[in-house]
Amino acid sequence: MRLVATKPVSIAIAGLLLGITNLAIWFPGESGPDSQSQYWQAVTWHLDDWHPPITVWLWSLFRLVTDGDGPMFCFQVILYWLGFLLIAFTLSRTGRWVAAWAVLAVALFPSLFTTNIELLNDVGMGVTFLAAFAMVFWWRMQDRKIPTPVAAIALALLVFGALARVNAVFAVVPLFVYLIRPQWLGKPWRLLAVSIPLALALVPVADLINHRLLRAEPLHPIRSLQVFDLNGIAFYSHDLTVFGPGTSFTQDELARCYTPAGWDRAAPWGKCRFFWDRLAVSPDLRELAASLDARGAMGLKPNPDLSNRWIAAIVHHPLAYAEHRLLHFGSEIGEGLSMWDSDAAGPKPLSVALYDLVTASALWIVMGAGLLVCLTSMRSVRRSASIDAALALLLSALPYASAYLIIGVASQMRYFFWSLVAIFTAAVIASAECRSRRSDSALA
Repeated sequence: MRLVATKPVSIAIAGLLLGITNLAIWFPGESGPDSQSQYWQAVTWHLDDWHPPITVWLWSLFRLVTDGDGPMFCFQVILYWLGFLLIAFTLSRTGRWVAAWAVLAVALFPSLFTTNIELLNDVGMGVTFLAAFAMVFWWRMQDRKIPTPVAAIALALLVFGALARVNAVFAVVPLFVYLIRPQWLGKPWRLLAVSIPLALALVPVADLINHRLLRAEPLHPIRSLQVFDLNGIAFYSHDLTVFGPGTSFTQDELARCYTPAGWDRAAPWGKCRFFWDRLAVSPDLRELAASLDARGAMGLKPNPDLSNRWIAAIVHHPLAYAEHRLLHFGSEIGEGLSMWDSDAAGPKPLSVALYDLVTASALWIVMGAGLLVCLTSMRSVRRSASIDAALALLLSALPYASAYLIIGVASQMRYFFWSLVAIFTAAVIASAECRSRRSDSALA
């Protein structure tokens, strides 16, 4: 039995069967309001940038084959299992068969496996990054030059992933470095310091592609962040003047509508949409905004003073801003960690509480940070292909997750899909190196 389990072909067959099962049982996937809106844009070819238009472009290509959610679902699931299977097969080829099976176990981790069936930009970004990394990993672990066609495909996947989420630019730079010059990963803190400003420089490039190349209608989605932050700053500073003149908000409205968990109550589709109408829309169009549906209100001329008010509020009330952002980030990464079941008005069963703990983003992000420190402090262990691969994943996952500390506006696990995939995979790949370090420390 052990002989069979250690054969690379067994890994390949197992991964293939799991992928086919995933496709067969959940086809054609689960779509929500975001994906339904993007599919409609693909049908009408009227793109906007509220959600990244690159997904609409891809969906329009899939519609040349067949309509519906099926092609996008297959795209996601196939890349998901292709990525994990290629990583597992590579590890088995190097004799690390336990790690190979562990990679397939990562693919079955509940919070990942149940998310890959949802038609979401977060999943699209994650699976394209995963597949691109896996293709490069195959060649790097063999210490062989990456063929030009393979490098081109990996680069195309990275570009798509970088455009599939606004903050994906914080994740793509280390993966690109792993593709072109893995030696730079030998100085991870320097690379991290360079990656952040470089990622910020990529933002206008993404805007250029979205608006000039894909010709998406600009809806200025940053307004969602600005409205959310203004609400949070006003709530914790008790200063309603941050909203500016003529907005007429009251403390009662703010208390009823604000929650650090997310901005949806104040969104054009929320129960407190008057925040959007008064803050995000040009003052001369506020009455019109109130009479329109959500999409109509989003398309109206933006308030030209909103950005200035947002920056001024942060400058005048930095502590209130910090409290708002920290509480929101805590709600994002700590979703489900409470021992209290609000629906049942009582404590959670122990099994449910343990499941929530194991699947919480906070736990794995902390472990990922610890693993990064472990790998970067390994002076006694010679740099290896495994360490390079793990560092590429961690340096991609952690800045991407950390970006939500500043730009997050909602609390859902899907936002950390890529970070968890990358951290889990990095932990498996680097497990042998960390064991080696502990052994060296024990002998010293």
